[in-house]
Amino acid sequence: MKKAPYAKILVNPIAGGGKCGKLYPAVVHNLREAGVACDVVLSQYAGHITEVASELAVRGCETVVVCGGDGTINEAINGIAGTETALGIVPMGTGNDFAVNMAISKDINHACAIIKQRRVKEIDLVRVNNDKFFGGTGCLGFDAEVAAFASRRRNSRPFLMHVLGGILKFISYKPKTVELRFDGQKYFGDIFLVAFGNIRSYARGMLITPGAVSDDALLDICVVRPMPKRRVLSMFPSVYKGAHVNNREVSLYRAGAVYVQSLGPMDLYADGDFMATTPFRLEVLRKHLNVIVGPHPS
Repeated sequence: MKKAPYAKILVNPIAGGGKCGKLYPAVVHNLREAGVACDVVLSQYAGHITEVASELAVRGCETVVVCGGDGTINEAINGIAGTETALGIVPMGTGNDFAVNMAISKDINHACAIIKQRRVKEIDLVRVNNDKFFGGTGCLGFDAEVAAFASRRRNSRPFLMHVLGGILKFISYKPKTVELRFDGQKYFGDIFLVAFGNIRSYARGMLITPGAVSDDALLDICVVRPMPKRRVLSMFPSVYKGAHVNNREVSLYRAGAVYVQSLGPMDLYADGDFMATTPFRLEVLRKHLNVIVGPHPS
C-alpha cells in the first residue's frame, strides 16, 4: 500500500495580528481531507520554528508547511536551508511577499491545493555572515529602522505599527553613509535606503527590486540616495509598479556577493527580522532551498 504524504505544520499563532492562530485548524482539516497526513507545532518563542524545522530536516522530513508571514517563513528557512526538506506555505501574515513571489494564493483552499500538488522549485538563498539566511528582501537604512520599530512592538497590530513607524521615522530619519563592495565595483556615499532583493517585492507589494529572480544566482541591489522629503513622498506610489527605478536618485546593481560597511553601526533587517549589524557580507547560494510553488513563480 502506498504511504500517504506527510507534512509537519509549523504555526505562528500571533502572525497576522492573531489571524493565524484562529485559522490554522482549517489548514489541518484541508490537508487531511486531501490525503496529506500531518500534525502541528505551535511556535512558543522567537527562533522556535528554526529549531523545530532543523530537527525535522535532520530526521528527513519531506515537507514542512508554514502557517504565518514572512518572518515565520524566514525562521523555517533558517532551519531547512541546504537540505532536501521542502517548504510549503499557507500565507497568514501581514505582508506575505515571499508567498506572493512564489505564486501562492492567500486563499487557504488554494494554498493547500498547491501543497497537495507539490510542485517543487529550487531557489537561491542569501547567506548573511555565514550564519543566517534569507530568501526574500533585506533592507538597510530607512526601511530597516521602520522594521526595527515594528519588530519591537510585535505583539501589537503589525500593519499599524509599520505605518506608525514609517511616519515617525520619516520625520526623524537622517541619511547614513555606507560603502558597498561587489564584483569589482564600489558604491560609497549617503543613502536613504538600500534594498537587497532575492525576490521582487517587500512591504506588502512594493516592487523595490522589480527585476529580481529567485534562482539566477544574483542579488538585486537597489540604492536610493537622499532626496528632499517631498520627492520621497511623490516617488513612493511608483514603487508599487517598480517605476521608482527611473528616478535619478535610484541606482540598481546585481552581484553574487556584497560587502557592506557604514560610518556608524547600521542594522540589516530581512523579511521583518534582524539579521546583522554593519559590517556584514551577503552571498547568494544557488538553489539552496526547495519550495512548493504555485504556477509561474517569479
